[in-house]
Amino acid sequence: MTKISKRKLIKVLQGDLEEPITKESLLDRMAKPVTQEEWLRGYKKWVEQHTLSTPPEVYEAIERMGKKKRKRKKC
Repeated sequence: MTKISKRKLIKVLQGDLEEPITKESLLDRMAKPVTQEEWLRGYKKWVEQHTLSTPPEVYEAIERMGKKKRKRKKC
């Protein structure tokens, strides 16, 4: 997988890609296809970067600590 900057990603999503795809560039990409091992390595790295390192239970506990319990009025 290739890395892409935020600016370039925004331009790509808007359709303002600087590098037009030419027949030669397409043939170059097809000449060197990504192997399954390379793809899996890149995918695993992406998953590690985009997942929480702390389990969700910790975040839930922090959220519960901030909430105050309501006291019931005694009748």
